[in-house]
Amino acid sequence: MSADELWVEVYQGEVLGEALFGLLTEREQDPARRRQLETLVVLERSTKELAAPVLARRALEPGDTAVTVASAAAIADAVSAMPWERFVASLEPGTAEFLAKYRRLVELAEDDSEREVAETFVAHERALASFARRALGQEPGEPLEPILSLPHVAAAVV
Repeated sequence: MSADELWVEVYQGEVLGEALFGLLTEREQDPARRRQLETLVVLERSTKELAAPVLARRALEPGDTAVTVASAAAIADAVSAMPWERFVASLEPGTAEFLAKYRRLVELAEDDSEREVAETFVAHERALASFARRALGQEPGEPLEPILSLPHVAAAVV
């Protein structure tokens, strides 16, 4: 896969995450879980926004966002029926897949600014995996801390 194709794919991955977590937020009744999902929306949105200038510099179309959002809606329907713990446990396998893609973007970066964005994507995915482990009690610490400590998320939350 070329760097251009990979940038579009990972951008759409953030679109998917933002839409999915947003839809789940709308359905969640538990205030603590709702806050976690709201923070995941900010994580996905703020990371997506970092990629937009890279796509623009590379003169890339961002992909078919409508199709991605429709996929997110179908996933949200399926996930809504799951117990919370099962949903959270399902996040980590996805993070492993995206982490490999983001590391590849670091390798393919054309300049320092692009590499910095790709490295932020890596940090984003690590934070999401840590959130899942913490939310399940598999890692010590407050679940949202790794996400809220990311500079681009902290700036978006303030």
